[in-house]
Amino acid sequence: MKKTLYVSEGILQLLIGVSAVASGAIMMIAPDGRVMSMPLSMLQGSPFKDFFFPGLILLAVNGLGNIVSGILSFKRHKLAGYAGIVFGLALMIWIFVQVSLIGGGHWLQYLYFCLGVLELLLAVGIRELEGSDAIKRR
Repeated sequence: MKKTLYVSEGILQLLIGVSAVASGAIMMIAPDGRVMSMPLSMLQGSPFKDFFFPGLILLAVNGLGNIVSGILSFKRHKLAGYAGIVFGLALMIWIFVQVSLIGGGHWLQYLYFCLGVLELLLAVGIRELEGSDAIKRR
């Protein structure tokens, strides 16, 4: 059970991380949105004039953060559960802010919000197991 939680969390985090790095990099390379078919008009009412800074945030937080968290999960590091909680919440907040600023309804927004929830739940499971193991060691 314990191994399954860590491996499942690690795989999920790496998938989220790699997709966020790729998407963030594309947004930074082509900040006008043409490569991802996102018109700049989507950003009206937001603090951004183009997709460069949202891409940078996506790449750094949801991308690199989840990749590092995935590595921690595969190594069963004592901080893996905490990292999963932080980056699961970060992904859900990212989607919430995105929907608040540019609107919602795209299937990818629903998918990634659900993946953030799943990442968070797996991380809570890891923390629960680690907490019960610490009690057993006393």
